[in-house]
Amino acid sequence: MPLDLTLAPLYRINGQDIASLPGLLALNPPRNAARGREKDRLIVYLLLTGNAVFSTSEYLQVAQDAANAYYHTTGALTGSLRAASDLINKKLLDRNMASSARGQYVIGWLTLAVLRDTQCTLSMSGPMHTYWFGHEETRHIHEPASSGKGLGASQTLNIHYAQLNINAGDRLLFLGRAPDAWDSTLNDPAPSSLDAMRRRLTTLTSVDLNAVIMQATNGAGNLKLLDGTLDTKAGKKEDVTPPQTTPSLPHAEEALSTPQQVDSASVSSTPLHENEPEAVVEPAAHVLQPSAYAIPLQHEEVTSQNKVAASLPRNTAPRDFPASIPRIQPSQSVVADPIAVVEEDELPDINNEEDEVETAKVVEPVKIVEPEVPREPSEMTRQTAKVLATGIQSTRRINQTIGEKLRNFLPRLLPNTEAGDSFAPSSFSMFAIAIGVPLMVVVMLFVVYVQYGRTPQYEIFLGQAQEMSAQASALSNPIEQRESWKNVLLYVDKAENIYRPTSDTITLREQAEVNLDKLLGITRMPFNPAFSVNLGIDVSRMAASETDLFLLNAANGEALRAVPASNRRGFELDTTFNCKPGLYGSYTVGPLVDILTMPTLNSINATLLGVDAAGNLLYCAPGQVAQAIPLPPPDTNWGRVTAFILDSGNLYVLDSSARAVWVYTGRDGTFVDRPYFFFGGQTPEKQDVIDLIVSGDDLYMLHSDGHLSTCSYSRIESVPTRCQDPSPLINTIAAYQDTDLFGTAHFTQILLTALPNQSILLLDADTQGVLRFTPRSLELQSQLRPTTGASNPVPSGPVGAIAVGPNHVLYLAVNGQIYFATDMP
Repeated sequence: MPLDLTLAPLYRINGQDIASLPGLLALNPPRNAARGREKDRLIVYLLLTGNAVFSTSEYLQVAQDAANAYYHTTGALTGSLRAASDLINKKLLDRNMASSARGQYVIGWLTLAVLRDTQCTLSMSGPMHTYWFGHEETRHIHEPASSGKGLGASQTLNIHYAQLNINAGDRLLFLGRAPDAWDSTLNDPAPSSLDAMRRRLTTLTSVDLNAVIMQATNGAGNLKLLDGTLDTKAGKKEDVTPPQTTPSLPHAEEALSTPQQVDSASVSSTPLHENEPEAVVEPAAHVLQPSAYAIPLQHEEVTSQNKVAASLPRNTAPRDFPASIPRIQPSQSVVADPIAVVEEDELPDINNEEDEVETAKVVEPVKIVEPEVPREPSEMTRQTAKVLATGIQSTRRINQTIGEKLRNFLPRLLPNTEAGDSFAPSSFSMFAIAIGVPLMVVVMLFVVYVQYGRTPQYEIFLGQAQEMSAQASALSNPIEQRESWKNVLLYVDKAENIYRPTSDTITLREQAEVNLDKLLGITRMPFNPAFSVNLGIDVSRMAASETDLFLLNAANGEALRAVPASNRRGFELDTTFNCKPGLYGSYTVGPLVDILTMPTLNSINATLLGVDAAGNLLYCAPGQVAQAIPLPPPDTNWGRVTAFILDSGNLYVLDSSARAVWVYTGRDGTFVDRPYFFFGGQTPEKQDVIDLIVSGDDLYMLHSDGHLSTCSYSRIESVPTRCQDPSPLINTIAAYQDTDLFGTAHFTQILLTALPNQSILLLDADTQGVLRFTPRSLELQSQLRPTTGASNPVPSGPVGAIAVGPNHVLYLAVNGQIYFATDMP
């Protein structure tokens, strides 16, 4: 039965209990949530510390935008949590950099809790605490070494992940710092009730409080937010209704640009929009002094460009999942391995666990910030202004001089002029001269400025890029080398944007890209377009033989055949090839959902095999009419076939809706015997498998959230088939040790290359990267990506499908065109 969640804030300032807690949101998934987020209920608990002024509406907007970023980020659960934390980190970091000269700063402590069924995944940034009170035990989650000192202090993002199984009656307590008087209660594994626990915690101490209690009970999956005051009764609970519409989330920077004013009086009577917090908040007219856990400011200067070495936070705009690749509903649960990341902050050391803390203050008057003293103009600005002023004066003098010269010179050009006659230009001529001459002078000045005025800025950025290049070459730590080479590219971009690409910037860019690829294990491959024109179709699957390439049109389920072009440049479509849905004899074949190439020798002489969702096989060959043969249905009948694979003559068919993989023993390419169940007595718990491969007795399954599970088939009756879910992917590349490469990837397809150098390929659709792993151990070998620069014909955008031919040719489908590269490693 779904769990109801009840949240009770504990928020006290100067001895007064406040009804609502700023930065607390409880959200049901919106209707337009990204793929994989449809069943996630999100709790956002943001606590701001420091000495800068933060209004209640700004406080609320930051938490709200983080929730939007989570619900609009596809892929792994940890990747969505990281996107939400990254958004807050960038917002606070930009604010701190802008106010560092005034000695003002704000640091965010963040806890995100995602509930899917009974599984709760936690993401903690900053020294936050989470207490879990189960039926028979308690657990204290607090890892400041991996969660870091908070958001907004550095571009490096520190997050601690944890998972819990929540049952009815369990409670969670989120807080930043617990008063000493709470020790006895926090060590009590079973408080009598939620209300009793609230009263006990609030009455044990008179100090300021900032915490949240959450209790799970059996119900219909509702969210309830209690009033923060002690005299609240059960009858005053407010249901947080599921949101109806959520505006699309653009880039992270835009999402944070327009704070909304929220009136607490209208929350209970007006339906909430999805982008508004589903909680009661203080009126926006109040100003929050975010010293919830006041931290003494360390007077260290925050440098700007050279100090910021890490790359900017990645884009959190919504990602479109490639059409028809995940052809089933998203997973019901996600298992995320805890990730520990430890980084040194680049801002002053602004927190210590043992420091005295005090709760946030709400003050009526707005804090007056002293206006900044205007900076003195730079030497370059003064020189530019001097040049422009001189140019204006020169324009006036030239205008007068030219006018006088023309008065004397033009009469000599006219015929039949008598001596002594003076020439008087017309009003129109004088007007044209008055307009044209200054315009020409301004154009000349502009050209001079472009050629010479921007040169000093270009030289500055070029010098910084050269300095970072020398520094990177002298470093030995792979992580530091990676950041330095990224900085080289950053300054090269700035130099080229201000001036233009030069031989110096081109050389530096090539040097940085080569070294970065070497550090990150990236192999660049030169791709070429397969067709002379864009096909204009959405390709969801591809299969390749030594000579032919087969494409599956996701729109109508038809398979197309491409053959080498007559001019030996790319491919051309075989218009005579017929392999599409329709009536074949007495069998009706629906839209194909997957295709694969057939062995050269088979009894039907087919080159391509397709399957529809009902288990009908379609054998296709050039110049022949396709032949349909239904697969013998399994004992449980078909749910919906979503993928299949051929290995050692046996056909493995995935029916993810029935949580089954059925194995058909092959006879010269035909499959007439009833299948057997691959998993034996161990049935997978999830229905979210989108692709599979088989290598001997090992089955590898790719799930819609990007994680892998593996099963080894047992041929001994007394030993059952065993599965591992999830199967960990191993990354031994030293430059990645402070990042989660797989957590941020967007895996949509899995392949197995041919012998002898067999490897497993995972397609990261967003980055156009193909990651190579060793079978069984699943250790990352390298990444295959297109070349960079003008020589790369592959446009930006997600990859819809990949294929690898037995001749080691790699194919990518991007935006209706196919690109291929030979000699794949």
